Amino acid sequence: MIPVATPSVHVVRRRQDGHARPRGAVHSARPTGGLGRALLTTAAAAVLPGSGHLLLRRRRPGILILSTFVLLAVGGTVLALREGRSGLLGLALDTRVLLGVEIGCGILAAGWMAVVVRTYVLARPRRIGGGRRILGVAVVALLCLAVAAPFGFAADLAQSERSVVNTLFPTGGGTAGADVALPAHINVLLFGSDAGTDRTGTRSDSMMVASVDTTTSRAVLFGLPRNLEHAPFPPGSPMAARFPDGFFDPKDPLSGEYLLNAEYTYAITHPGVAPAGPTPDPGLNLLMSSIGTMLGIPLDYYVKIDMAGFSSIIDAVGGVTIDVGPVPLPIGGVLPDGTHVAPSGYVPAGVQHLDGDQALWYARSRRDSDDYNRMSRQRCMIQTLLKQKSAADLLAHFQAVAAATADSVATNIPQSFLPSLASLAGNGQSLELDSVAFDPTLHDPLQRDGKFDPSHPDYGFVRQVVATTIAGMSAPAPGPPAGASTPAPAAGTAAPATAAPQAAPLTDSCTSPSP
Repeated sequence: MIPVATPSVHVVRRRQDGHARPRGAVHSARPTGGLGRALLTTAAAAVLPGSGHLLLRRRRPGILILSTFVLLAVGGTVLALREGRSGLLGLALDTRVLLGVEIGCGILAAGWMAVVVRTYVLARPRRIGGGRRILGVAVVALLCLAVAAPFGFAADLAQSERSVVNTLFPTGGGTAGADVALPAHINVLLFGSDAGTDRTGTRSDSMMVASVDTTTSRAVLFGLPRNLEHAPFPPGSPMAARFPDGFFDPKDPLSGEYLLNAEYTYAITHPGVAPAGPTPDPGLNLLMSSIGTMLGIPLDYYVKIDMAGFSSIIDAVGGVTIDVGPVPLPIGGVLPDGTHVAPSGYVPAGVQHLDGDQALWYARSRRDSDDYNRMSRQRCMIQTLLKQKSAADLLAHFQAVAAATADSVATNIPQSFLPSLASLAGNGQSLELDSVAFDPTLHDPLQRDGKFDPSHPDYGFVRQVVATTIAGMSAPAPGPPAGASTPAPAAGTAAPATAAPQAAPLTDSCTSPSP
């Protein structure tokens, strides 16, 4: 049989325009709408990645993109809820995390912009005039800019914060912050410097020691007056040999050059008398060794800030609301040599919102008041800042805060402690902060008038007050725990048998209102 050739039959479909299209021909994904519809579809992708693909009926890539976006958003939310406010603050102080945020922001921004551009490429009409083509490209560029801007801001903030952390806090060559556990107890010297363009040299404008129990989240501020006399030094040190009866000149007993606030300058002008560490600054080293000896505790770290920097930081966070008191406080009015002149102005009385310069003079004004009033106002300022300025405030003004602190704050607190310290502080409400001021407001049963005398201090009593206060912080209930030890007093000084007074809440230092 002779085979008969069967003609091939092409099965065709009728398109809407009346022309035949072979079965199996590729279906064009381009929509029939114009440029406006394409841009609306692209805008949807800029608002919610993947939605543009879904509108174009490209379900598989649309679902994949949208699912990725949702998973990232849900993951971020879960992380924020799990870590809480203090945990997130700790992560924000970890330079590894900050570097990851920078990289992640770049990747997310690039990916999202790619989705926007791809959506427009798929949605735009096949044939489009030159003017409309330029318009479309311009709108897509603006959409990409809108997508990238938040990521760029976040990356820049992370980079700035990482730079500040690396500048202010030493790395110490240790492991990463999240891997380092805090010691059970930390003592930090808070040192306010009065260095400025109107002053020669540097003196201690304010001195406080923050003693923090990291297991109970309790802390106490020990306030030290500038005019404290006979400051002791570690036994066997060059300064102890030079001043066996403390920092004092019997030939000039009224000299202000031998008060506690003059130790810093003395170390600068007398090389070799200060310990070699823990800082490169001999003034700080001498001050830390002396204060540690008088309090009977080791000073682990310091935070030093000059007064001009303090003013800039207050301005950076938007000022502070505080109760100045019943009378205005003079601005200036006392020259460095103690001469009284006319004040250049006043900080108004009552509840005021202070800018940086006013806050500075609230904390340091000494015309018509004494150093003990200043100490109280300084503790009040610390309490108010802790109460009013949250981590969110710092982040909202971070660029300005970073610029203010970079040149005015110095510390040797290692980076590796920052996340744990942030977690310890919590949301600012759980940290119990008390205060002890070594001034005449402190009851001293060994004095005739029952008041602590900075001109003739009993450092055995001082050490007992400190030991009792620290023991009370560590105890689960009021009072020192059983078996708590008390640091031994200095040689030749008998420890008083009378119980030392307890710390007072820091809020007792002022009546500052919430804003």
